[in-house]
Amino acid sequence: MAVWRKALFPFQIVFAGVVFLRKSLYKKGIFSRYTAPVPVIAIGNISTGGTGKTPMVDYLLDKFSKKHQLGVLSRGYGRSSKGYVAVSSNTTADVVGDEPKMLAQKHPNVAVSVCEHRPDGLVRMLEDHPKIDAFFLDDALQHLRLKPSFKIILTTFQNPWFSDTLLPVGNLREPASAAQQADVVVVTKCPATLPEETKKIYATNLCVLPRQQLFFTTLDYDSKVRGAAELALEEFIKNPFVLLTGIANPSTLCAFLDEKNATYTHQLYPDHHVFTKADIAALQKRSIPILTTEKDAMRLAPYNLPQVYTLSIRVRFLEDEEKFISTVTKAL
Repeated sequence: MAVWRKALFPFQIVFAGVVFLRKSLYKKGIFSRYTAPVPVIAIGNISTGGTGKTPMVDYLLDKFSKKHQLGVLSRGYGRSSKGYVAVSSNTTADVVGDEPKMLAQKHPNVAVSVCEHRPDGLVRMLEDHPKIDAFFLDDALQHLRLKPSFKIILTTFQNPWFSDTLLPVGNLREPASAAQQADVVVVTKCPATLPEETKKIYATNLCVLPRQQLFFTTLDYDSKVRGAAELALEEFIKNPFVLLTGIANPSTLCAFLDEKNATYTHQLYPDHHVFTKADIAALQKRSIPILTTEKDAMRLAPYNLPQVYTLSIRVRFLEDEEKFISTVTKAL
């Protein structure tokens, strides 16, 4: 934690009071909550981002979209539009956000929409797609106007909520005790192998309740990159390249490439960065390949940069994957 942030402690007290008051008003029924007529599974966190929510939604769609008519609703962070917007093949990432666009492109049989007011968005989606039998909501745990039927909360192995504190001193949107609202807790971005003793320590420090289920996952990277051509990753990294990232936490990707002794220059942008004309002009001058994430590729797509290649990721459970699938199956 940066030393200067400790000076913000008085503001942390104010923030905590606002969070407590807001939740109390909903709990007492002063503010109403919407309950959808179909199952609604919320995937979120209590920190400010970078826990792997969208890869988890992608994983869930892979596993369940063949047996269910699914809908995905997101706020569409960083989009230029307002209100309800359905994502289509013609919709660009700047209008709906890079993550919803990516999910819609990867899962064309799933209805994807964005709306900052989640109850309104769900009602509209059910009007447009009356056969939807369940929803996945990306980052909706703090959206109290909606009452999900099932909650999956994520925290990273590197920055678990038990080692963090409330905004603005730390990065937590809510006190760590808010995690007790979840049905399932998933520790993401774990090392590929994790000792049982470490798992027990995390279970204790995360204060996982007996009724909650705890899982540990890691991220696997594809063996191929895709751009003007499809290349084996091992072949691609034999030559220097530019790594372009505009995601919350690129450290896992950098560590993966470093382990492979890749030679690259890291072009780092903020999460959901909106590329300017100057940014694109600078990228066009690059004479070497550019490697980026699927999410970043959505924002770069309109510029048709021929040297851009994409590396995809997928969630992998270290153990108990079938137990997780069974749990979500029951929730659906």
